[in-house]
Amino acid sequence: MKKMKKTALMLAGAMSIGVLGGCGGFDASGYLKALMDNSYKNDSAAFVEMKIGTAEEAATLYEQGIDTEVASILSGSGVSAELEAEYHDLLSNIFSQVKYNVKDAEKQSDGTYVVTVEYEQMQVFGPAIEAYTPQAETLQSEWATAETAPSTEEMMEQIFGLLKDCLNDAASGVTYAEPATTTVRIELNNNVYSPNEQDIYNLELVLFDIDKFAEM
Repeated sequence: MKKMKKTALMLAGAMSIGVLGGCGGFDASGYLKALMDNSYKNDSAAFVEMKIGTAEEAATLYEQGIDTEVASILSGSGVSAELEAEYHDLLSNIFSQVKYNVKDAEKQSDGTYVVTVEYEQMQVFGPAIEAYTPQAETLQSEWATAETAPSTEEMMEQIFGLLKDCLNDAASGVTYAEPATTTVRIELNNNVYSPNEQDIYNLELVLFDIDKFAEM
């Protein structure tokens, strides 16, 4: 699961769509909030209103973000399409519960905006792994003593099914850390505003306790 931290970079691709700069004022805070609302909440209202893209484009970007998260978790597992679909719904639910508040933006001398984001880190992966670890060990012991060992495909289905159940349980009673803040740079390149990719990567790492998941 150490590849989980790389997932945020994949999601950054779904949040990196730019908008043209103009002579008028640019609402950097509104722009970042529109991207985050679409990526996490599946809410494209501001995305469309700010003319970042169409409702159809917003839906495609949202699905791309979820799909890349699912692919990162299940990479190489060969689990069933049914379980993959369950992970898709699970991560959509987890993302929808993220807590953030996009605050003021400060314009820099080079045209870049620095946007402050207040957040409460979601404690979901840590509790899920805490519940998953002993159960996975028990499951592996059962395989070792079984008269007929399950196939690799069966083991993957069981182990990732267990992980899904633990994540689902954690998401149903999710807790949050104390409020904190981070910043995201909105950069102007070739008259196009877009968020700094590394900042978006860092943003997801603080919105969720992904570091706990990555230790697996």
